[in-house]
Amino acid sequence: MEFSLANLKHDLLAPGNIFWKKKSGDAVLISKKGEVLNIEILKKFSESAAEIFITDEIDLQSSAELEALYAKYSEEVLMRDKIVWREKFIDCLVREFIEKDNVEQFELNHLAWRLFSNFEHAEGAAFIERDADLFTRHLSVASSYTFCAFLLGYYEPSFLNGLFSKTLQNLMDLGASERVMSLKEKLEYLWLQESFSVDDFEYLKVIASSEILSNTVLFEKYDGSGPRNLNSREMSDLEVAYVGISGKFSFTESTTPNILWSIQHGQLSCQPRVLKLLTNALMKSGNKTADALL
Repeated sequence: MEFSLANLKHDLLAPGNIFWKKKSGDAVLISKKGEVLNIEILKKFSESAAEIFITDEIDLQSSAELEALYAKYSEEVLMRDKIVWREKFIDCLVREFIEKDNVEQFELNHLAWRLFSNFEHAEGAAFIERDADLFTRHLSVASSYTFCAFLLGYYEPSFLNGLFSKTLQNLMDLGASERVMSLKEKLEYLWLQESFSVDDFEYLKVIASSEILSNTVLFEKYDGSGPRNLNSREMSDLEVAYVGISGKFSFTESTTPNILWSIQHGQLSCQPRVLKLLTNALMKSGNKTADALL
């Protein structure tokens, strides 16, 4: 497909494999699909009139449809009509991310950044510059958390935008003074613990500020053995979902299935009552029509 830099100016992740075609006819990969978009190199190639093309790209038409539906949902002020747009949006999510095979998490991340992000492009670029892999992992958590909030009935767009942006910011603020590899190793270690020991709390003192820990459910366990000693009965449904999401995305390996597919197929390790709420939200939307709601 013909390459257009204008279509990517607000993106941080490449929506497809982007190549530079040399005069010899050989193709050189500039940005791989799902990985950080090398926007500076793309600008240089575009300004020099080099031939650039993209392959295996995500369905940009469907992405545009989802953005348009969410915009209608966000603009609607009457709750009765807002519910209609919500159901239409969820129907489209189900079609694109559950009914289609092998839709990866990064496609949901790509959509979430466009729908929910309060960050300027330069701020996102700064996150990436610090560590691209860590950013991609944290983006998966923030994206999944926000979509789960939407499914659980958190309707206000400003809340969803704030949830996405604050979650991503808090995660990127972890271990700001730590060496990146040391941080990854410590984070991976902590999330794999079934319960916290004294030594684990010493890790936390180094990588997380008291403010971050007091305002989030980072590292909490369902049985109350996390840093704040919260158990599942003391958490909101959204907090319970976050604990499951946090454990799903590794710091050393990428998770391929998107969170919506994982929910639908029972592959999110989450308290049963919350997983049922999320699954029902995805299942019920397909059984409702706009006419039935009017």
